[in-house]
Formats: sequence, C-alpha cells, structure tokens
Amino acid sequence: MKASVQYNDFEGTVAADISDFLGSPASDDFDAIGKYFGLNQDRFKIVGLSIYGTSNFGISLICVDLEKSSPQKEFIVSMSYDGEKDKDILDILFKRFHVVLYNRFDSKYEDLDSDREVRFSEFHKTKNDEEDED
Repeated sequence: MKASVQYNDFEGTVAADISDFLGSPASDDFDAIGKYFGLNQDRFKIVGLSIYGTSNFGISLICVDLEKSSPQKEFIVSMSYDGEKDKDILDILFKRFHVVLYNRFDSKYEDLDSDREVRFSEFHKTKNDEEDED
C-alpha cells in the first residue's frame, strides 16, 4: 500500500520511532501497537499503519486476516480505528515521527541531503517579530 490523497501534489517518505511506553527493548514492532489497540492477535497480524488526515485524522491498522488467508495468498485488511477519543494518539504511539515531502514530479531533490541546517528566523522576520514591532 502506498500513501495517496486526491491529487498527490506532494509525495515523500516517513520514518518513526515507537514510543517507549509501548515497546520494550525486545518488542519495538507492530505487535506492541496491536496490543495497545487491543487487536485480536489470534486472528490478525498487524503489518502496517495508515495515518490519514489533519485535524480530523484517522488511523487504520493494516493486517493479515489469518482466518481468511490461505497458503497461496495472504488476505490483507485495512482496519480503520475510531480515534476520536485518542486525540494525542501520535504522541502515544511514537516518540519521533518525521515526514519529508517533495513535488510529486520531482526526481532531483528527493534523494539529496541538505548541506546545512539553518533557522528560518536567521533570514526572515517571523509574524511574532512583526507583532512585537507594533
């Protein structure tokens, strides 16, 4: 499964570190996330996560349905989770979460690293600076 939205104006990559509250040194994997959600792990094996949206975002657990799978084909389900009660779910699941986006037709910059990190405020006034001047 690949991330997709209506127009895919931007595409990129994501990386995350599991929260210390979910994983132990021996279980920094999806099993810990499945346990947090109370996933029936006798039937489902979590193999991924889909996080979608902004202020009203949703999470789906990407799972192999062990009952519907056969030796020839794994049966994959995207199981949406109602996260309305867990507004801080990203903080619960991850201690670090990093998204990098580029224009969808860009093949030049996506594989390059920056030469130096700088602060926006080194080169621009911020809105707070402008308000302080008033």
